[in-house]
Amino acid sequence: METTSDTPVTPQPDPGPRRLTRSSRDRIIGGVGGGMGRYFGIDPTLVRIGFVALALLGGTGLVVYAAALLLVPLDDEAADAPRSARDRGVAIGVAVALIIAGLVFGSFGFLFGGALVPLGFLVLAGLAVWWLVSGERPSGSPGTVVRRAAQGIGLLIGCGALAVASFFASGLGGGVVVAGIVIAAGAALVAAAFVGGARWLVLPALAIALPLAFVSAAGIDLNGGFGDRTERPATLSELQQSYRLGAGELVVDLRDLELPSGDHPLKVRIGAGHALVLVPDDVCVASSATVGAGGVDVFDRSGGGLDVDWSDGRRAPKDTARLVLEGDVGLGLLEVAHNRSHYDNDHGPWDRYNDANERNAACATAT
Repeated sequence: METTSDTPVTPQPDPGPRRLTRSSRDRIIGGVGGGMGRYFGIDPTLVRIGFVALALLGGTGLVVYAAALLLVPLDDEAADAPRSARDRGVAIGVAVALIIAGLVFGSFGFLFGGALVPLGFLVLAGLAVWWLVSGERPSGSPGTVVRRAAQGIGLLIGCGALAVASFFASGLGGGVVVAGIVIAAGAALVAAAFVGGARWLVLPALAIALPLAFVSAAGIDLNGGFGDRTERPATLSELQQSYRLGAGELVVDLRDLELPSGDHPLKVRIGAGHALVLVPDDVCVASSATVGAGGVDVFDRSGGGLDVDWSDGRRAPKDTARLVLEGDVGLGLLEVAHNRSHYDNDHGPWDRYNDANERNAACATAT
């Protein structure tokens, strides 16, 4: 025999839309961070870090916090408690002080907070990295959040070191070894999909793989040494047909060299950096170059981008010397000019375009 209950079911009241309120329990100054964290479902510590970062970046965070302190009401727990005129006066005084501080700090924020702004963003980046590798939202006490941020920053520093090592190892001919490391990391990640525990390998694997891919795509060859080197041949016997540098600045200065009429081939190769060829005013320059990533500037002509094929064929008049330049740049810039002084002033190399002497005037016509 079935029995039924005659007790009526009381419908639950509609909670209504969520309201943004300041927290009366989780508060440091006015409960703005606690209330916003509760409203958006995130840890209040992250909200406070965001306010600090905005405060250091021109004082915006102080003004926003003061506005919230004045306009956003307290939660229901504090609404039932009596609030004295003194409490209201203190709240208004704090808000006014924050607004004034924000205006003052906004004028001088970049002077006083310039060193702290990158630190604030570094902390946020560390928290984001920790969240990515752990899969857990940063929460808990301020000490716990700081510790997790430090762990994320440490992982970022380690990945940066791995990226630099991968770049140089790949450029020096160790691409096969680097590719093997990437494959091993990928295999570990596949295994982790079944047993878990190796999610943190994602960032190191990317830090190794991306420089390897870039070096391979740009054709960067770092063999040939590192640093700054200047070659200044004084006679034809000292002039080599090819100059090479792995990374740095390579300067080939031919201004003291008397080149006889006819063609003189010259090849300049640099893996990463700056290659500069200086020639006398009475020498015609015909140039061609391949650039993985960067640019070419030959007197008043220039080009740049990714996978650049440069060609500026020139003919020399009779009884005029012609330098046939072939450039090979992995990452960087190949430049040809008459005078280096344009590179040593405060305005940079682009000033040479304003100099009438920086032209390939010894050539007859371009073909």
